[in-house]
Amino acid sequence: MYAPVEVDESDPMAFLDIPVGRSVFLVGDSGRIEEVSSSVPPRQAQDRFTARERGTSPPGAGLGSDEYMAEFVRWLEQDGDRDEPVFSSFTVVGPEPEDAVAAEAAQLIEPIVQELARLGPPEWEWLRAEFAFTVSAEIAHLRFSSYQRSVVAPVPEPVAALVRGQRLAAAEMPAGPWWRLLLTVTSFGETTVNYDYGDGPFPHDQLLAPEHYLDDLQAYPRPDVPAWLARYIDGPGSRDLRF
Repeated sequence: MYAPVEVDESDPMAFLDIPVGRSVFLVGDSGRIEEVSSSVPPRQAQDRFTARERGTSPPGAGLGSDEYMAEFVRWLEQDGDRDEPVFSSFTVVGPEPEDAVAAEAAQLIEPIVQELARLGPPEWEWLRAEFAFTVSAEIAHLRFSSYQRSVVAPVPEPVAALVRGQRLAAAEMPAGPWWRLLLTVTSFGETTVNYDYGDGPFPHDQLLAPEHYLDDLQAYPRPDVPAWLARYIDGPGSRDLRF
């Protein structure tokens, strides 16, 4: 699919009016949509798209889960220049920070995303990172996905340290430090950032022991604590926990 352009076919110089580099959208039988540039030869673009649809192009496609994980491990073990930024451009999808403190916290997201992206297997399309942190305990989940495969990757300590630093900066915001940081990143560097302050119960696999939330509340007092979290910390009899 593409935006049509009317050209006078009787004019031999009309081709000069055809725009170069416009967006063309390829749609597969699976419903997957891929944007390519009109500057790419049509046959080449179609062949690449068809290969992705059939699962013959991306490394690891067509492999079983064990083989794909082995390929992932081999990729991680390859030597190479790991200092170059993965994304030449980085875009946070969402509203602009409201003040200088929020802007500083937002700026600290980019190095986290850059380091996470380095951990992905070849041809990943997007990643989902979920961090459940307090001052005394941490849970980190990271998953890379493509239209063919999905793989879980461990979060190394250097990345966790960056997340701690970002949470420390976020603690200066009026809402205080987040309890969960949720990142969704595309392979183009588009990033969606969500801070979870406990408006709803945390997922079971990202719920820390009660004492860790108590430690965090003592380090970062809050005027109000979500009712569900107050009950979780102090038991069913707790209705209003304040620090």
